[in-house]
This record gives sequence, structure tokens and C-alpha cells, in this order.
Amino acid sequence: MTSMAAQVHILAATGFCAPSSTKPTNFFPRTFFLGHGFIRTTLHNLTISPSRFDVSPHAKANPTGEQKWTHEGSVTESLPNGMFRVRLDNEDVIIGYISGKIRKNFVRILPGDRVKVEVSRYDSSRGRIVYRMRNRDTGND
Repeated sequence: MTSMAAQVHILAATGFCAPSSTKPTNFFPRTFFLGHGFIRTTLHNLTISPSRFDVSPHAKANPTGEQKWTHEGSVTESLPNGMFRVRLDNEDVIIGYISGKIRKNFVRILPGDRVKVEVSRYDSSRGRIVYRMRNRDTGND
């Protein structure tokens, strides 16, 4: 829909257009919800207030507010259900499970791959694999 058609549609929805009947139209401001926020219209202005459903990008990144440690390590063993045994660089061995982004994009993780793991401060024996490092080919010259 073009912007002119959208303006006419909004004006028609608020009752500011020429009426189709001979009854007088009320010119009181109206408030209605269009999905992004409440829109309050008057004859002279059109304002959009922020929606109460909007979420800041910082809150989306970590919805629980839990702080996590990020470690690098190498996958030593593949376990069932998208879980792996990972040896971190500090020589700890943890169980790593695939994050949703890696699962969605079908990233294949094999034993020997370098990965980044987010480990919770409360349970340091499990972690979420959030990134698979690219392998450097040194033998193909």
C-alpha cells in the first residue's frame, strides 16, 4: 500500500474523511491499536506511542540475566542428542550441547573441532556450544 493510500485508509478509519452518508461525522480523536503501538489521531497530528511489547535488544540477548563464562575448547567425543564431550583450554572436561542457532543452521560438529562454549557460573560441568571455529588447512599447498 502506498503512503497516500495508507493516509487515506487511516483518515477513513478515524472518521476524518468525507462521510459516505449525510450524517455528520464526529471529529473526536480516536485511539486504536495497529500492532506497533497505540495510535492517537486528531485532525492536526498523528502520533505513535511506543508499544509496551517492545523489548530492548540488550534484554533479548540474555533474557535470564544470568552471566556466563565463554571458553574455547576442542570436541573429544560425540554423544547422543546433539551433546559432545569438550576439553576446554584450561584442561576441564565438560558436556557441551548444541545451541539453537547452530542446530537451526545445520552446522556439523565433529570430534577434533574447536568450539566456543558458554558455561554457566552455577553449573560448570555443562555448557552451550555457541560457535564452531574454522579449521586451518596447513597441508594443502
